Amino acid sequence: MKKIIMLAFTASLLLNSTAIAQKKVALTSFWVSKHIGFEDLDGSVGMIAAIASLSEDPNFNLQPVLDNFYKTFTEEYSKSFPFELIPEDDVIKRPEYIAYEGRFNEDKDADRSKLFQRYLTPEGYKPLVESLFKGEKSNQMQMVNMFSDADGVMFVSMGYDFVKKPIPFTAGVRAFVRIKLWNSEGKRAFTLNEYGTSKKNVAIVGGIPIMKPEKLLPLCESASEKLVADLAKRINKVAKKAAKKL
Repeated sequence: MKKIIMLAFTASLLLNSTAIAQKKVALTSFWVSKHIGFEDLDGSVGMIAAIASLSEDPNFNLQPVLDNFYKTFTEEYSKSFPFELIPEDDVIKRPEYIAYEGRFNEDKDADRSKLFQRYLTPEGYKPLVESLFKGEKSNQMQMVNMFSDADGVMFVSMGYDFVKKPIPFTAGVRAFVRIKLWNSEGKRAFTLNEYGTSKKNVAIVGGIPIMKPEKLLPLCESASEKLVADLAKRINKVAKKAAKKL
C-alpha cells in the first residue's frame, strides 16, 4: 500500500511539473534606451540638449550591450524560467505583430535616421512601453490578446541614469532593467527591477557631465555588466513565483 501511495504521489508531482514546464510565454518587447536620465543631477535645458545630441552620435553605440544582454537573457536566464519562451520567429514574424503600432509611437523610432532616435532593439522586435492605464488598448493587453496561444507575455527593457558620485563634480552611470510578465488575463504575474552602477565616473562641467561617447560608453558598459551579473542571482527565485500566476 505504501508503494502505491508513493507511486501516486510521484506521478502527481511529475504531472504538476510537466504542466508548469508546458506553459509558454511570448517575449514581445526587448529594448535598450540611449537616453540617459539625469534627475539625480537636477539637469538643465542644456543637459537635455546634450543627451539628445549624444543619442544621435554614431560613436555612442550601445548595440553590442543590447546584443549581449539579449543573448544572455534568451540563452541563459531563460533556463531558470519555469516556463518556455515562444521561439523568436513565432513572435516577430507574426503578421499582426509586424503591423502593430505602439500606443506611444515607440515603434516609429525604429527608423534609425530619425532625429532623437531613442530605442535600440534586436532585429524585428518592437520597443513597447507599458501603458499605465488598464484596458484593451494598452500595449500589454494588445500583446496578451495577440498572443492568445501563450500563457503570458513579457516586456524587457534596459536604460541608464546619471548618478552623483562621492567625489565632488563627478557623475557615474547606473544601468537598470525592468522585466514584466502578464498572464493570459492581463494580470501582472511579476515585475523585476535590477540595477548596476559603473565603477568609474566622468567630470561635471557647468552642471553637465562630459558627454563624449568615448567617456560615457565605457561607463554604460561597466554598469550593464554589473547589472547582468546581479540579475542572474535574482531571476530564478522571482520567475518561480511567477509560474503560480500563469
